[in-house]
Amino acid sequence: MNFKKTTLKKLHEQLVNKELKTTDLIKSVLDSSKADWDSNFLITLCEKEAMQRAIEMENKIEEENVLSGIPFIHKDNISTKGILTTAGSKILSNYIPSFDATIAKKFNNANSILIGKAALDELSMGGTGLFSFNGEVRNPYDKNRIAGGSSSGSAYAVAKGIVPFATGGDTGDSIRKPASLTGIVGFKPTYGSISRYGAIPYAPSLDHLGFFTNNVEDLAYLCEATYGKDEKDFTSIDNKQEFVKNINKFNKKIKFGYIKSVNKFLKGQLLKDYLKLYETLKADGHEVIELDFNKKLLEAIPAAYMMISFAEGVSSNYNLDGIKFGLRAKGNNYKEIIKNSRTQGFGETVKRRFLIGSYQLKSENQELLLAKSKKVRRLIVEELEKLYKQVDILILPPTFEPAPTVDHVYGVDVEQKGDGDFIFAEDILILANFNGMPSITIPFVSQENMPIGINLNAKPKEDLKVLQAAKYLETIIAKNFRQVGDLNE
Repeated sequence: MNFKKTTLKKLHEQLVNKELKTTDLIKSVLDSSKADWDSNFLITLCEKEAMQRAIEMENKIEEENVLSGIPFIHKDNISTKGILTTAGSKILSNYIPSFDATIAKKFNNANSILIGKAALDELSMGGTGLFSFNGEVRNPYDKNRIAGGSSSGSAYAVAKGIVPFATGGDTGDSIRKPASLTGIVGFKPTYGSISRYGAIPYAPSLDHLGFFTNNVEDLAYLCEATYGKDEKDFTSIDNKQEFVKNINKFNKKIKFGYIKSVNKFLKGQLLKDYLKLYETLKADGHEVIELDFNKKLLEAIPAAYMMISFAEGVSSNYNLDGIKFGLRAKGNNYKEIIKNSRTQGFGETVKRRFLIGSYQLKSENQELLLAKSKKVRRLIVEELEKLYKQVDILILPPTFEPAPTVDHVYGVDVEQKGDGDFIFAEDILILANFNGMPSITIPFVSQENMPIGINLNAKPKEDLKVLQAAKYLETIIAKNFRQVGDLNE
């Protein structure tokens, strides 16, 4: 069964009306997963667990619970009790948690059925999908191109229609950029809306959990099932909203905005498509406002992000030492064991980021590098606050072109993707991690038979507003813009 053309609500109705048996549904998803195994999108297939759950759910689908009996996939940094959880790293390739992450528990309580654990760039460090210990995950539309990362396996599974939704994690753009490159919906909620307890961290002040879906409406059910304050996560907030009831109530005039110095990097047909969208919004009675943003702060985004995330990454993963859990290498003493375990267990990207992060954490460098980066982040947040005094929804380009080829990625330093001020334009989605605002990428147009998405943002805690705007734009885009063809057509 392929889920590209359906919604969670329609799928639920089929299960409730017994047009579709839970066991047949889950078997179909497992078969599709196994047929696509060579793509490396999964690290673990939970075949036995999923079929057992399907048998238990047969004829017991809850009419009021749309997620009941629905198959899905977790990004493999989500801890799952009794199920391998690797975070895409060799050092955790034998780690089986003794507990469930809060988000895993919530989907268990919703009686959704876990199909497997999706591949990711190691420890969520990377934006390509090429750096998981179990192999590369490439773009489902073109195997010569990247899928984006770090949540590559989750994006792949939804883009191929293997599952209707998957969880992801987003520290810089790790949900929203893969969504753009694979032609699906990727949503990062307001910081703290979904508990991160039990999610293997990268940079806790930037990390968000979120979702991939094929349409905006499905997100309403996922958000209602997972939002809520969690005492086990001190960054958790109470941001519950009536998403399902209000997702379609976008009936007032909205002020949309775009950043002038970012939009100048749009070229050719893509620029024409953005301008056409702005005119379509204006014709429908909305305002579209050109916004200024301090150029020096925009240029500082990549450096500030690297400084903060690399330092937090070292601190967050100090326990991956081969002593407490995970793979242990041989050594004559505990120092040798740690050194050898990390040397053998970490990939080159992680080693490089940990090295830079450790350098910043040296006492003599903290004020010069790390503290300065945090001050820059604060200035960027203040600049965003000024923007939201002028607009309701901020439109950003998640990507400026189709997914790059794998050869291109390997031919450049992925830590330094551009030259001059184009670097900040490629990393513009990091803005939403700096201030924690809700941010969503939806499919937009097609170039070279490849998808390119568009990104919408709103003030922190205005998650419903950004989903309503995305649902509205989803309809406009379907009517007025060329879309990439379905993979299975």
